[in-house]
Amino acid sequence: MFAVLGDIEFELIAYWDGFEAQFGADYAEHARIEGKPGLQFIGEKLDEISISLVFNQMFCTPDVELARLRNLLRSHQAQALVFGNGDYRGWFVLTQVRATSEQTDKSGNVLALTAEVTLREYVGDPKNPLAAPAVNTGVPNSQTVATATAAASGIASAIRTAVGYVRTAQSVVKNVSAVVQTVQKIKNNPSQALGQVPTLLTQIGTAVEPLQKAVPALAAVTATFPEVSRVAKAADQAITFVKSAHTALSGISVSNIDDLSPALDVVATQLSAAGDTLEKVAPVVSSLTAAITTRRI
Repeated sequence: MFAVLGDIEFELIAYWDGFEAQFGADYAEHARIEGKPGLQFIGEKLDEISISLVFNQMFCTPDVELARLRNLLRSHQAQALVFGNGDYRGWFVLTQVRATSEQTDKSGNVLALTAEVTLREYVGDPKNPLAAPAVNTGVPNSQTVATATAAASGIASAIRTAVGYVRTAQSVVKNVSAVVQTVQKIKNNPSQALGQVPTLLTQIGTAVEPLQKAVPALAAVTATFPEVSRVAKAADQAITFVKSAHTALSGISVSNIDDLSPALDVVATQLSAAGDTLEKVAPVVSSLTAAITTRRI
């Protein structure tokens, strides 16, 4: 994860396309007779950050991601901006969102879009500034603090591990789906397409492993975070879809090469279903990651 703004998470490879920060200071200018004017420092200007984002159906649902930004804009709420390395930049408000649809289908669904968002620093009350997001350790008993901190750290680690498995599976499913689409383009040349089957089977198999690890990892923290059960259920359903894709292709050989084309269609459908299932719980996964990054967990 590259950065998180409130509960909205940005991936470097998937979304980030540009980052521009502007800093400044205000000076009052005082005229002088027969001399150059003097400058008097007044104060620092608000930091302003411009971010260029790219949303593509290959790794997200563009309309959903844009809606999340619009909802944040309309909430008029300051959010903490924290980078994945833990660098806390302060509190910011989203002041502008500009979106450009780059590609749509014949029904008007957005397949790819670019967005420019502008963030301005939010100072709030100078006498009572907003605190950086962190774990509240203001517990009188030091032993209680240590125990609570250790427990929180353990839960955060467990969630981070589970989320990592889910994200790995999402990435693999998307990559394999792209490969399947490429192979489908050459299915009119069965012998050439058949040569890609072993590679496809291997890649499909790599999507099962992280999903199988994710289910018990997610189940382990469901008692603490009930919303995680949705992600666990989605991961379990995705396993079924991915295994069905593997089964559809595993029986293809030279002897039944005529079945390759319909088998590829089944694989594409099953992988698409797996990807859609995981995408539906992406907001939950993002909110968990954001909570860990801003140390709310």
